[in-house]
Amino acid sequence: MLGLLITTIFTSTADSLNPIAITQQFILQGMVKKPKHIWFFIIPTGVTNLIGEFLAYFGLIAFISDFFGKLMNKYGQMLYTFELILGIVFLIALFHLVHNAKIQSLKSQISSLNSDESKSNDETEAASKIKSVSPTALLALGVCATISELTTALPYFAFLTILFNYQLTFIQVAFILIVYNTIYTLPLMILYFVYVKAQDKFDSLYTIIKSRITKWSNIIAPTAAGLIGSIMVYHSVSLLLK
Repeated sequence: MLGLLITTIFTSTADSLNPIAITQQFILQGMVKKPKHIWFFIIPTGVTNLIGEFLAYFGLIAFISDFFGKLMNKYGQMLYTFELILGIVFLIALFHLVHNAKIQSLKSQISSLNSDESKSNDETEAASKIKSVSPTALLALGVCATISELTTALPYFAFLTILFNYQLTFIQVAFILIVYNTIYTLPLMILYFVYVKAQDKFDSLYTIIKSRITKWSNIIAPTAAGLIGSIMVYHSVSLLLK
């Protein structure tokens, strides 16, 4: 048990240094309305990871996979049709985003003519608008980001492989997994406390990042919508025609 605990500490420490999760929180921390709201991202991240480990250890992932396999065999045509419709929606969104980008560009050109008299007000407004991510959105981001990162978390799967070799009681498994996920989320907790201590400096940096993101969003968002829509339409049509 002691050997497993030491292994848990080492693998969870390696997993906690995932730069993607840290970067996500670094960006989100400056976009929440209240600093403590970031816990709606940190806690779901750890809990989602914990649930995934429980599902894997007790063989529930294989059961869920088998269930969805049967579901696809029975309702495949309906699901592929829904995928096709969703892909078309993404393509429509592409044209909508491009249209909005043109309108915003025209408005910015007009507003730039009167920028001298409202520059200070614009800076204050930009600083307030950056605080716009709600707790519900943070919770969803924490869950989805953790699930998407599982496929590339090598320490996570190394830990599960080692864990499978032990015959443990439920209490022992729960203790080991809680230790793992506490360490896994520790850098995110530390980042929160660092932010609270130096909030003004962080907010200035976030305002700069926000301005850069805004410039690129008019390109990235339509490109992403077009790419996702095209892939979904191609995938669904190719399967429906089989």
